[in-house]
Amino acid sequence: MRTTLVISMMALGACGGERAAPSTPVAAQTSTKAPCSASDKPAPPKLGETPADRLGTSPAGLGLKVGDRAGDATVTDVTGKSLPLSEIYPRGPTFVVFYRGGWCPFCNQQLHELGVAMPEFEKKGIRIVAISVDQPSEEAKTQAKQGVPFPMLSDSKLVAHTAFKIVHVPSDAEQKALAGYGVDLVAFSGEGHKNFATPAIFLVDRSGVVRFAHVDEDYKTRPSPKQLLAVAETALAK
Repeated sequence: MRTTLVISMMALGACGGERAAPSTPVAAQTSTKAPCSASDKPAPPKLGETPADRLGTSPAGLGLKVGDRAGDATVTDVTGKSLPLSEIYPRGPTFVVFYRGGWCPFCNQQLHELGVAMPEFEKKGIRIVAISVDQPSEEAKTQAKQGVPFPMLSDSKLVAHTAFKIVHVPSDAEQKALAGYGVDLVAFSGEGHKNFATPAIFLVDRSGVVRFAHVDEDYKTRPSPKQLLAVAETALAK
């Protein structure tokens, strides 16, 4: 079932059961009530690990499959430089991570966790790149805030998203819910389509073939770095 509630109330709610006036997309800022004490503040949303029985699965009609040729597209790095994905794959096995945007707290946690674990991926010769519809300036903000050491790539026109078959078209209700929390999808992407990624991860080998594919409409769970390291060891040994 397609998820339509895009950010949890825990992530965006204020203390005292009253929602704060949104001024950033990931946290409540001001309220008509007195400021929360440290003990009253809601905990940040917790990113769940993908259950083992769902790892490496995709909903019908979404995502490339294992054995497919990886999608190619020209994306843009945080400096504004254009980069074809086909130039990345030959450099080594690569996890291509599609995330919803810098406004999504669960995506930000995923990026941060992958960044912390990056030395373990490097030991195995595995690269990571992250792609979203966010324009390069927004990608740069997310990269700096989350301490991401791997490339963050912008695909505002959805060319790569389309090639990998993971475009999410939010309903009017979903767009309204996001807007209610101060998320301006047009401002983040710089485009008018308001679409973004269904969270997805693909392992692409040097020859450009997909060796692992995971797409999940449950944006609150993602494969953990530990799971991905194990996946790579198995998939690349075949």
